[in-house]
Amino acid sequence: MDIASYRKIEFEEREKRLKNAKFQNLVKTEKIKDKLDIVYVMTWTELCGGSKIILEHSNYLVQRGHKVTIISHFPKPNWFYMDDRIIFIKVPWKEILCKVIHPCDIIIATYWREIYECIEQEKAPVVYFEQGDSHLFDLETLDERTLNYIKKEFEVVPFIFTVSSYASQKIKEIYNRDSIIIPNAVNDESFYSLDVNKNKDDKAEVSIAMIGSEKSEFKRIKIILNAIEGLRKEGYSINVNWITPDEPQNSKEKFLVNPTQKEIGEALRKSDIYICASKYESFGLPTLEAMKCGLAIITTDTGGNKDFVIDNENALITTGTVEDIKVKIKILISNNKLRRKLSKNSRITSMKYNWKNIIDELEEYYTQIAKYEIV
Repeated sequence: MDIASYRKIEFEEREKRLKNAKFQNLVKTEKIKDKLDIVYVMTWTELCGGSKIILEHSNYLVQRGHKVTIISHFPKPNWFYMDDRIIFIKVPWKEILCKVIHPCDIIIATYWREIYECIEQEKAPVVYFEQGDSHLFDLETLDERTLNYIKKEFEVVPFIFTVSSYASQKIKEIYNRDSIIIPNAVNDESFYSLDVNKNKDDKAEVSIAMIGSEKSEFKRIKIILNAIEGLRKEGYSINVNWITPDEPQNSKEKFLVNPTQKEIGEALRKSDIYICASKYESFGLPTLEAMKCGLAIITTDTGGNKDFVIDNENALITTGTVEDIKVKIKILISNNKLRRKLSKNSRITSMKYNWKNIIDELEEYYTQIAKYEIV
């Protein structure tokens, strides 16, 4: 049986139980636990920004002495460094995923699918970590049954946190729930600037970086490629550093498939300009990583990037059309002063998003939730 078939069966079984869903009966105590036993339930472990953030959380939390367990139907990631102290449990598809959760201090559901199944186990208070998807930004892609299911999941979970003001706004607007905002951060070991060639005014060739799969329509990779091809026809010399989770089928551009974080950082540092043409993003971590590497940024208003992108200060905001992206690239090629300004300011912005500060926030948030006990 393929994964889609298992998912269908899983959804139908969870939907039946959700019809009679009960809220977690929690009482807040004054107990303060120095070290926490934390369980993350991951719906997906392949290369993507959402998975990366969960793994970053886990690495930093175990480094601070907390116990972290990750459970998933999918294999342990091999594309991202995981601290050996993290316990990873792969659950067969034929088994109920959350049944393996042990008595702990806090359970983090990382996608709407698993929220109530986490609650059902009655092992610890459940918090939902929302990182955004079509259920926040592209509702027309969901059928009524699925949307009603998701609304019920949001209704029963006691705590929600998310990564940006935009995502929090959407959670309130669509599901009428308040949420705490704890933003993402950039890994300093993989993403940093060498200040090499970024400020040269006489570059014969410009390197443009982009991140995303051509299969993910909301990323609008094809629009970026069309803009670049159009400029080449006008005589511009442009090199492309394309980072993608899967091999492109409709392009002859140079690409890196499923690279390590170190390789992504190296590819960005070889580039001059980073382009994001996404229709929406809950946060926009790749853009922030490119900022940390000192690239000049061209990006659409994705919603999630409003917390750190300022037009003409640390980025150029584009409408996302082929013609407007071409115009913005031409501006950066011809205006060296602006390119240097954006590069400098983008690095300054990225410095605010460091993991020490973010994990301080996360740790305090989890500590407060762990004061609750099931009664």
